Amino acid sequence: MGLFLEVVTDLLRDAPVVHFDETGARVEGSLHWVHVASNVLCTFLACHKRRGTPAMDEIGVIAKMTGVAVHDGWKPYRSYDVVHALCNAHHIRELDGVTERFHQDWAEQRVSLLLDAKEAVEKAVAKGRKRLHTTTLHSIRVRYGQLVAKGWAANEEPTKASNGKRYQNTATNLLTRLDAYRDDVLRFTVDFDVPFDNNQGERDIRMVILQQKISGSWRTKAGADHFCAIRSYVCTMKKHRYSLLDGLRELFEGRVWLPRGT
Repeated sequence: MGLFLEVVTDLLRDAPVVHFDETGARVEGSLHWVHVASNVLCTFLACHKRRGTPAMDEIGVIAKMTGVAVHDGWKPYRSYDVVHALCNAHHIRELDGVTERFHQDWAEQRVSLLLDAKEAVEKAVAKGRKRLHTTTLHSIRVRYGQLVAKGWAANEEPTKASNGKRYQNTATNLLTRLDAYRDDVLRFTVDFDVPFDNNQGERDIRMVILQQKISGSWRTKAGADHFCAIRSYVCTMKKHRYSLLDGLRELFEGRVWLPRGT
């Protein structure tokens, strides 16, 4: 399996778009993290004691990649000098929360903007276009800026806690991200290879979450590593439409299936 993992890592480093995500897992009675780096053809899962950059450096995908990194905006990803794209499915969930909790209409309007932009890209792709019309893209950006300004106007006064201290509420935290990383939020509108969301990464890590719900933990780190390696192998074979039975038979016979491009 070592050769397979090396090949998949190299393919992801050279891929135009790679999705990243992580989830907690109990290993040997303590909290560990399973990290995923994936795209439409490859899946790489790795278990590590750490969640942040020490783990990402050791895994070695985002630190050496050349394409666009799609993620949920977690701060350690910003440690790497790559092109970033943020998951808008996360933004929509957060914006819906702001609408429900704070009753601020800019958040609902922002959801509409994101969905309108997504629809515009889908229509352009269906027509075989490589980019949005300049007028359409300009309109999206202008609406984006107007809604950011409207959001800040609705949150001019910091929220006060019961003890009188001021703090940033969830609306302000979200606005900070949407304002500072406008290009990353709208990356999908200028690069059609970049998806609207990070669903690919979330799907590829979902089996880890299911395993933890069923078993609760891994007894050993070696067991967690074996699970991640086998899941990476099976998931990548499925993406290539390769027979799982044939691939597993090759593995048990001392050979290993390798994805195309090698």
